Amino acid sequence: MRIRRTKDLDTKLIKYEHLLIKDPKSIKERFDQRPLELEIGFGKGEFLIEMARRNPQTNYLGIDKYSELFYSAARQVGELDNILFMTGSVEDFLPQMEEGLFSGLYLNFSDPWPKDRHHKRRLTYRSFLKAYDRVLKKGSVVQIKTDNVILFESTLQELALVDKQVYDLSWDIQNDLSWKDSIPTYYEKRFTELGQKIMGLRYRS
Repeated sequence: MRIRRTKDLDTKLIKYEHLLIKDPKSIKERFDQRPLELEIGFGKGEFLIEMARRNPQTNYLGIDKYSELFYSAARQVGELDNILFMTGSVEDFLPQMEEGLFSGLYLNFSDPWPKDRHHKRRLTYRSFLKAYDRVLKKGSVVQIKTDNVILFESTLQELALVDKQVYDLSWDIQNDLSWKDSIPTYYEKRFTELGQKIMGLRYRS
């Protein structure tokens, strides 16, 4: 994703500081007792915010590297009281998070890192999958969507290596009834308009 720099970003972010978690160890205390689900790589925020709107009985946390994306997402939150964000490296955050913290995980259109030498950077590489298991409650659903065949095939291989059973596997979710209620992201809509097929899978932690 190409990030457009925002002029005077630090000043503009002050208004939305209440939506930002800076310490991974404080996640639990920032939310109430509703179940908490996580999206890694929230992009423009449309997926996570729509999830929060549709499911007021659930809390949501979004993590992305870029403050510009947090600013874009935060401006859409409005009166929602069940969504917060973090900015920075998920590799750094995950080891500091409490075990069994989340009840669900979403990976939407993660960076595919298509070159073989970069395969360990993919968010579905085995070390990440094991890290997710630690912070997810047993039996939590993990949902992955991508337009990249290399990433999708690699993900299936990595899941098999860590003994995860995939269900709702689809090579074209637009034409798959089991995915009809899936909320599309901004880029998913663009890819679909260009005729690109979107792949998806779900598994349980």
